Amino acid sequence: MTDLDEMAETFFREGCVLVPGALAPELVDALRQKTDECAADPTIDKRHLSWVGDTFVLRRCQEIDAIFDELTRHPEIFRCAEAILGNGAAFNAMNVIRNGTGQAISRWHVDDTLEFPLPPDIPRFDARLRMPVLWLTVQVALSDIDGIENGPTQFVPGSHYSGRYPPEGKEEPQFEGYPPYAMLCKAGDIYLFNHQTWHRGAPNTSERTRYVLQIQYAKRWANARFRGLA
Repeated sequence: MTDLDEMAETFFREGCVLVPGALAPELVDALRQKTDECAADPTIDKRHLSWVGDTFVLRRCQEIDAIFDELTRHPEIFRCAEAILGNGAAFNAMNVIRNGTGQAISRWHVDDTLEFPLPPDIPRFDARLRMPVLWLTVQVALSDIDGIENGPTQFVPGSHYSGRYPPEGKEEPQFEGYPPYAMLCKAGDIYLFNHQTWHRGAPNTSERTRYVLQIQYAKRWANARFRGLA
């Protein structure tokens, strides 16, 4: 059982945290197989299928099949999300990223927008603060991503305190001397990250297809606003 206090402390400090063995192998296999079935189904609604560059993305998975919908309420995933967002964390969105050899979403970025920008004369947010988190992403590894050649998510520890977008044109951006960290993991592991942390998917140079399912959760009031319900 995951120590939620320790997990949350690492998340708020580093901007990303690994939770090993959250999903059973049988469930992982079924999710990966269902992803491939959907990708090959000529009758599926095209709004569920898209490409980001050369990388395939299956979107709004919870609307496609019960196996995806049920995952949004998976006890271990949900308790980890609530440890960061507080009681009443609400499901917001889901997709699966599938990239083969030579494919990746490899541009360093923060998701959506920079929520807490700082002016140039303020170098960073005080490390004694816990940066506010209105929503977060739970990444679910559906394949082994245990070597840099397998295209792991890379993130720059602490960069959510920068108040800035990642610097352009740098292959390995650093924040206060900290270089990118590769989140190596096994199928069934999950990792939570603050979407304001500088991150990317490293290029997949192996012959193994990389599968990562993403679930977003938000504070309930924020989720209502994101969805236009408030």
